[in-house]
Amino acid sequence: MKYIIILYLCSFSNVEPVCYSEKVVSLEFNNYYDCILEGYKQSYSHLASLDKEEITKQKLAIRFNCKEIKMENI
Repeated sequence: MKYIIILYLCSFSNVEPVCYSEKVVSLEFNNYYDCILEGYKQSYSHLASLDKEEITKQKLAIRFNCKEIKMENI
């Protein structure tokens, strides 16, 4: 099995969180463990690249998912 990371930029400024941006990280992982650890690193890096005031104003956070991808025989 292979896994990829999908990052979602979400705002928690309303009653219900709204996720409005999706980014697929261009890395593949052979196992869930490595994927999930890298997901936290990628989430941190992505948030750190955003404007501090905008993060605070919109109450931004990153949600991520390690998605299993099917490898087809070629």
